Amino acid sequence: MELKPGFVVTLEVVRQASFGFFLSDGNIDVLLHQREAKEGVQVGDNVEVYLYHDHQGRLSATMEEPLLKVGEIAWLEAVSVRTGHGVFFHNGIARDLFLSMDELPYDRERWPQPGDKLPLSLTWDKKGRLMARIVRGEPIEKMAKPAPAEMLKEEVGGYAYHFLDEGVRLFTDEGYIAFLHQDEMNSEPRYGEYVQGRVIFVREDGKLNVTARPLRSERQQEDSERIYAYLVERGGSMPYWDKTPPEDIKARFQMSKAAFKRALGKLMKENKIEQRDGWTYAKEQS
Repeated sequence: MELKPGFVVTLEVVRQASFGFFLSDGNIDVLLHQREAKEGVQVGDNVEVYLYHDHQGRLSATMEEPLLKVGEIAWLEAVSVRTGHGVFFHNGIARDLFLSMDELPYDRERWPQPGDKLPLSLTWDKKGRLMARIVRGEPIEKMAKPAPAEMLKEEVGGYAYHFLDEGVRLFTDEGYIAFLHQDEMNSEPRYGEYVQGRVIFVREDGKLNVTARPLRSERQQEDSERIYAYLVERGGSMPYWDKTPPEDIKARFQMSKAAFKRALGKLMKENKIEQRDGWTYAKEQS
């Protein structure tokens, strides 16, 4: 068997040095550094090790247990971002696993940040270097379990792992697959970002549709507070009212016209505002 990074193999300890041990399959020597070896290792032993490339590109070994091996899928945590190159993930050993920018969107703002998690498998580049690959589709569906109907209206949280034209798929803490439509987002998540939401539909196949937006009553409260704060900042008046074009409302307040009108209605009911000639005015509060 060819010795390649990512595999767990059994090799013989053929000699010892001040900094560790050299292992061999009879053809190739591999370094097992002292800090990567367990106590009691001696020349002549056969030891099970995980192979990887060290920082100098040399094939090396560790007796530590990796989180991800060849042929497996694991949710790994991002630990650092290398701008212009990609993202490193912790794989349970001293050497972090690299995910190339080729696997990530052009927009760097959507790259994983430390603490984010993605489902990864192992592959190699043209030079034989070990790399990560994002896993999507059927393999994740096989990992998931169907959600019961009782999940409707429940709060869930999960990691964004698969981006589609109309939204993103999440893998929840419970092991369910959830879809977050772009209309139900507060903002577009990063790859691997942990997103919390509320279940708004349970499909027959056990997948969930979720929203990250608050309940309408909560959203209406937030919208009305934002509009009133804007009014106060402008000295108590603004050139927006319930007949303002939707595109102008969207550009100024980042909300739909329907949400804007509901928020205005709430403020008028609370006697905080009035509308005249295309403008909205804050009323003096006693």
